[in-house]
Amino acid sequence: MMPDPSMRAWEPEIQPRQTIWHRLDHGARRLLPTLFCALVIVVLSAPLPIPGIAELMPAIVLTTVFFWSFWRPTGMPSLAVFLLGLFMDLVGFTPLGVSALLLLLVHGVGLYARFGLMRLPFLLVWGVFSLVALAACLLQWGLACLFRLTVMDLPPALFEAFLCIGLYPPLSALFSSILNRLDDKEDA
Repeated sequence: MMPDPSMRAWEPEIQPRQTIWHRLDHGARRLLPTLFCALVIVVLSAPLPIPGIAELMPAIVLTTVFFWSFWRPTGMPSLAVFLLGLFMDLVGFTPLGVSALLLLLVHGVGLYARFGLMRLPFLLVWGVFSLVALAACLLQWGLACLFRLTVMDLPPALFEAFLCIGLYPPLSALFSSILNRLDDKEDA
């Protein structure tokens, strides 16, 4: 039997139309890292009786931005990183733009290094992140010294860097689990 010439052949590049719910679900999955960072900023900017809370918020946000910029850049777009940095500056009463600059630099390093580091073992990626976190915290300290026109104490900046470095493995494990679930959902 001959195929009907009036029927169109199956074309693999034609995709079925997504419903509004599919698009909302896809958008929510893409915004998950940004929403997580925004929630962390809101919760940790509250006056909670947690020691080191002032260093905890930037450490979590910096770690999150690096991880998602490295493994899933669509989940952490540059505009979202910039807005998160401005939001951190507003709630932290720091000079406007400092956190945005630092987060954008970390985001850029994550994007730039992603293809070279993706095949490396976790410890090497962690080592690269450690250098990036240390550089970001020292740059933040240097900018704070410049804005105040005085040399400030270095130990708080080092504490924040070591907190970032220490938070990377547990947050990386959590985010990897979330990333695997998101990938499974996209495949389904």
